[in-house]
Amino acid sequence: MNDFLSSEGPLFSFLDKVGQLIILSILWILGCLPIVTIIPATTALYYAVMKAVRRDRGRAAGEFWRSFRGNLKRGIPISLLLVVPAALMGFNLWMLGMGETLVPGGLGAANLLLLLLLAATAVYISPVLSRFDVGMGKALKLSFVMAIRFLPYTLLIIAAAVLLGYAQFFLLPMPTILLLPALVCFGATFLIEKSLRKYMPEKKPGDDAWYYE
Repeated sequence: MNDFLSSEGPLFSFLDKVGQLIILSILWILGCLPIVTIIPATTALYYAVMKAVRRDRGRAAGEFWRSFRGNLKRGIPISLLLVVPAALMGFNLWMLGMGETLVPGGLGAANLLLLLLLAATAVYISPVLSRFDVGMGKALKLSFVMAIRFLPYTLLIIAAAVLLGYAQFFLLPMPTILLLPALVCFGATFLIEKSLRKYMPEKKPGDDAWYYE
């Protein structure tokens, strides 16, 4: 019992990770407020969840801000490329769903397909930016290729995000939003890391980088 309740025990470790996830959710929400920083904020969230929470390297807040600042230059243009078209597609689908338009159903299907392609690319863009030092074009291309190559993972992550987002706004009490974003990211890492490792170089002898653990 003493070991269980000690600062090195499983209970303390669990509570510490929950606390870090709450901190990261709050930082992510704040980082997304300008809209154009959604991708840098999500990149920082993924990086901090993997490094600080899952690998116990560093502290959550410090790792988040380090990644956030380092990815602003690449992340803001990518946010504009993904978020603005996705918002337009979503608005079009909402208008079509209102039943007040004469636009043929084929346009709705096209909008939905484009929205799914943007969402699929978005699933991987932040993990790619958090792991690889590549330009915007290569990051987008790699994210799209991974989304198609690992389509079951992609669809599962999108479905989980949509369902949990719906639950957050319509079923769960609002305070859960202080945990849910980082918790969703935490769960997604177990699938995404399997995909990322297919594109990582072989580990060199003596390399103790956290992402090879």
